[in-house]
Amino acid sequence: MTLPSSRTRRPRRRYRLLAGATTALTALVTYIVVASGAVYDQSEAAPGSPATSSVAPSATPTVPVVPQVVRTPTLGLSTPTLADLDRFIEVTGTTPEVFDVFEAWSRGRPLDRTVADAVAARGSRLSITWEPWDVDVDRAQQPTYSLASIIDGRHDAYIDMFAASIAEYGHPVTMRLMHEMNGNWYPWGSGVNGNRIDEFALAWQHVHDRFAALGVTDVEWLWAPNAVYAGAQQLAPLYPGDDYVDAVGVSNYNWGDDHRDGWDTDWMTFGALFDESFAELRAITSRPMWVTEVASSNSGGDKAAWLAAMLAEVAARPEIAGVVWFDQVDKARDVDWRIETESAAAAAWAQGFLARPAA
Repeated sequence: MTLPSSRTRRPRRRYRLLAGATTALTALVTYIVVASGAVYDQSEAAPGSPATSSVAPSATPTVPVVPQVVRTPTLGLSTPTLADLDRFIEVTGTTPEVFDVFEAWSRGRPLDRTVADAVAARGSRLSITWEPWDVDVDRAQQPTYSLASIIDGRHDAYIDMFAASIAEYGHPVTMRLMHEMNGNWYPWGSGVNGNRIDEFALAWQHVHDRFAALGVTDVEWLWAPNAVYAGAQQLAPLYPGDDYVDAVGVSNYNWGDDHRDGWDTDWMTFGALFDESFAELRAITSRPMWVTEVASSNSGGDKAAWLAAMLAEVAARPEIAGVVWFDQVDKARDVDWRIETESAAAAAWAQGFLARPAA
């Protein structure tokens, strides 16, 4: 996950969230009162594009009716190793309910049962971000992993092998296949690697059908684009259809006040990062909606206060099924997204984890 390769600058609004002196707990309690009215090697993965475009949609889309029910939002985590997960559990006193790992097709291996069994032993659900690319080649131009190559069946032997290993695991698994497809930084992305827009849904359906043909059905298929931004591909043409998707999600990060990879970024609230994308998702489907990757820096604000406010908002918005925090270090961009290394952030997570409404 990288910033978009385009160097076009996007307009930004500046958002400031709580003074740095405010504690995470105070931020959480205040927000609840206002809002309620009452493993795998992941070092190659860098978080997705910066904040969403501040330009409002030109027209209001027709939105499917989504039943509003009280829901306890699921809280998950992505760390580089199991040791990092256990440290997070020890520091925060909480066990994330979902644990996400990144698996590149170039590894050519079945499900890592050491990792999978350890996740199950901790009472968490395994989520696999499944990436058709050579993770050791950091570029989107990889003809071996074009969408056409998937549709044509050139990866079927690997797909079938991995599906069989999922079946042998015997626990429900979430498959986040070909994420952030509306960007141009992965081989399955839009406008790169010889891909046509219509091929994405066909490639997704092909992989899904291979699992179904083998009777591997205890899988939640999670379709998760990057947050919408100026120049991104529209989401609707990339959607495989409700028959092939069980849940949808979106990735975005509060990079804070910074300039990196040709982008100017500003401190932004949770709503500023995600609401435009949520609206576009809801114009497509009523499937459960996730925040599949998120984190905040401390550049220009307070990560702990941002985290507290985010957890409170998610708890107050039943349309959000869950959140996965990207608890890693982006070494290339020198950003530490981790929670457990900062006492105030760890306290904010623990408080928000325990304060969620019961379904």
